Amino acid sequence: MRRIAIQSLLHDRGKFLAALAGVAFAASLLLVQMGLYAGFLSMASGIIERTGGDLWVMPRGIEVIDNSEPMSGAARAAVSSHPCVRRVRAMVYTFVSMRKPRGTPDAVTVVGFEPGGDPIVPSTFHRGLPQDLHAPLRAAVDHLDLHKLQIEGDPIGASLEVAGQTVHIAATTEGMRSFTLVPFLFTEIQNARRLLHLADDRASYWVVDLKDRRCVDDVVRHVRRHADLDAVSTEAFIESTENHWVKGSGAGSALAFTAILGLVVGVVIVGQTLYAVTREHMRELATLKALGASDGEIVGFVAWQASLLAVLGGGIGLAQSLIIQASIAQAGLVVLFTAPVVALGLGAVCFMCFVASLWSVRAVLQLEAAEVFK
Repeated sequence: MRRIAIQSLLHDRGKFLAALAGVAFAASLLLVQMGLYAGFLSMASGIIERTGGDLWVMPRGIEVIDNSEPMSGAARAAVSSHPCVRRVRAMVYTFVSMRKPRGTPDAVTVVGFEPGGDPIVPSTFHRGLPQDLHAPLRAAVDHLDLHKLQIEGDPIGASLEVAGQTVHIAATTEGMRSFTLVPFLFTEIQNARRLLHLADDRASYWVVDLKDRRCVDDVVRHVRRHADLDAVSTEAFIESTENHWVKGSGAGSALAFTAILGLVVGVVIVGQTLYAVTREHMRELATLKALGASDGEIVGFVAWQASLLAVLGGGIGLAQSLIIQASIAQAGLVVLFTAPVVALGLGAVCFMCFVASLWSVRAVLQLEAAEVFK
């Protein structure tokens, strides 16, 4: 039955190519939308994920990393007093006004980090090294944000006016961009405090590394005894930030709607093709049924055709998606094709072909052997 089904589908090349194009289009649209969604999540919480730590300590009421407030060194001392705390790292994270080289006003997000830490922040460099940021008022920006910052030519040594002070670009990063598209300005924490006129013991967040992950809850209770402080696990902070920017902003719903639309288009195209092929071979199928073929074998005629379209169309759609990923990366859009994203996307394509085949399955199940004598 497999050979008959595949040959019947390939016999009418026009219909076969139309169905294959429909599956490939739906697969690429679905995979790209899912990859964009995963990319948006990564951009929204990328700083938290790359900074790591077991807990983040912040002022009460903070639910997303972008809504930060400076804390005094007393908060660090309060956290460090717990015996399970191995290390407390300071981080400055806040929006700051700036002026581009051509005089255009704008804003950047200053990310101040303690040098020599593990993991290193920023974690990926396009040009330069972490030690290039040791000098006063030296900073790094993502290489895809250079055009937005009006930095032309060689960026190393270029200057920006940030909070009324001149900052020199000493390195560029890769894959370190904000979901809000406000460029990150990475600098060591003493430089960040200087830009923001903060005291030497102040920070937006205290990132806590524990001696034992099993004492997370106990350290959280310890921190929350202070009325003005809160502590959440790194995983919970990532989730709340992603929910705020991607799921709560409507971006996730828009991407989901487009992906569902692609599935619907694929179901209609594939369903019409399979049904047309099945109708054309009703007499042959009735003959097989008269010769003793079971309902399962007759249904296999449609199943093999749907499977062939799912495999070929899904493969072509994945290849197209990889080409699209490389093309739009230059525009700063992040499309992540992780193993779960690819598996879920191709699984949805198989489900789409299954749904599309139901009309044909219903038709062959209602087929009577007597059709051959008509």
